[in-house]
Amino acid sequence: MSDKYIVSLLIMLSAIFILSAPGFADGGKKIENACVNCHSKLSVSSFVGIKSHDWKGSIHQKHGITCDKCHGGNPAAMDKNKAHTGVLSSSNPESRVYYKNIPSTCGSCHGAEFYKFTQSYHFKKLEATGKGPNCVTCHGSMVTSVLNPDDIANVCVRCHNKRIGVFPYIPQKAKAVLLLLRQGKALLAADKELYKPARGSAEASYLQEAQSSLYSAKLQWHKFDLDAIVRDLQEMNNSLEKLSRSSSRP
Repeated sequence: MSDKYIVSLLIMLSAIFILSAPGFADGGKKIENACVNCHSKLSVSSFVGIKSHDWKGSIHQKHGITCDKCHGGNPAAMDKNKAHTGVLSSSNPESRVYYKNIPSTCGSCHGAEFYKFTQSYHFKKLEATGKGPNCVTCHGSMVTSVLNPDDIANVCVRCHNKRIGVFPYIPQKAKAVLLLLRQGKALLAADKELYKPARGSAEASYLQEAQSSLYSAKLQWHKFDLDAIVRDLQEMNNSLEKLSRSSSRP
């Protein structure tokens, strides 16, 4: 079974999971959730209160991903003890938010990214020793974000530095590659607006090739294969050059 087939299958399953996840009734009407109702009333001075308030306005809230999706519990129960049934401390290896379990928890929605992460050395290190980055390291948890080039260098340098001696050049290389990735995304967006090729045309196929290469580069980021990302971006650029040449012909 090819990697492309597996990735496509994971994407499809992820979409099914998100669309079927409780949190919104038919017509977009929000369903009452005891976890949200209770935790939103907690003081921001408490740890749980801060996390709850961080969740408000996040991409997870917008997609109906509530506390119970990751932490467990019964969001329909009004009684505090019943509502917390099945909720485990993050220090418990059985918890879905235990450090080593976070990738598979996030992967229940972000299947393609999780699949690529499982192919990385970081994942193997995490599984074997419990040390190494997971999804939260780069993206946060309640308030998720995509790191900018400067931020990624600061994250990588925690382990990749001269003192530890583990590939100390990685932070700056990662920063440069992420900058290329962002520039590639902007270039593709600009070319889509500039050319707007007709469906079924050769130009449309070049644009599709470019989009596929950029998507592959984004997935490779979760494998931390920086050289593969550069190759994918070069393929994207090649496709856009074909698009430009073809579109300029009389």
